[in-house]
Amino acid sequence: DNADNDTDGDGVPNDEDSFPTDDDASTDTDGDGIDDEADSDDDGDGEPDVVDWAPLDPAEWTDSDGDGTGDNADTDDDNDGVLDDLDAFPYDSSEYTDLDGDEIGDNSDTDIDGDGVNNNVDAFPYDNTEWDDTDADDIGNNADTDDDGDGVTDVEEDQCGSDSLDVNSVPSDYDGDGICDAQDSDVSSDEIKDNTQDDLGWSNAVPGFPALFAAIALVGAAFIGRRNDD
Repeated sequence: DNADNDTDGDGVPNDEDSFPTDDDASTDTDGDGIDDEADSDDDGDGEPDVVDWAPLDPAEWTDSDGDGTGDNADTDDDNDGVLDDLDAFPYDSSEYTDLDGDEIGDNSDTDIDGDGVNNNVDAFPYDNTEWDDTDADDIGNNADTDDDGDGVTDVEEDQCGSDSLDVNSVPSDYDGDGICDAQDSDVSSDEIKDNTQDDLGWSNAVPGFPALFAAIALVGAAFIGRRNDD
């Protein structure tokens, strides 16, 4: 036996035989004293051989994308083109981002930014601070100081009673002094009354009315004078 290089005669040289005196065993990959043929976990990595992608490699046990590189060494386990350290779902090739952190990938999430407004009606589906843009100026209503784009600030419209979401609704300013009527304490001044009379009076509404009125006045005066003479 001392001169025999294969003591147990199993065809494996003694220096390569984990069990040189046992012709029924020769390999013990993980050195646990159990021949691989009887060992349920040949590489001792904690994964049973039946589910271990690399049963003789203790450093690998899965190959998620089937590219021939074990996941532990593979920098893109799901082979979606996004590196694992940047991929929110490194084992799902259909997902890679999760903006709102709800554990639903953005590709299948109906509310990507988690603001409570579904993507299909959200003007800013990737910004949870915005969802409406009434005047379509690419500035969300929450940040926009003039939501409807009518040239009047939202604050002023709220103070003056007009609708800040309706471009056709603006504060009234009858006297044109830059102060809306709802805030103007002098909106009924004498000047405005005079203007109102000029704007609405018969003198402007009926052409030639002043001359006609003067003629009627003269006739009336003459008639009164004749009655006095009688």
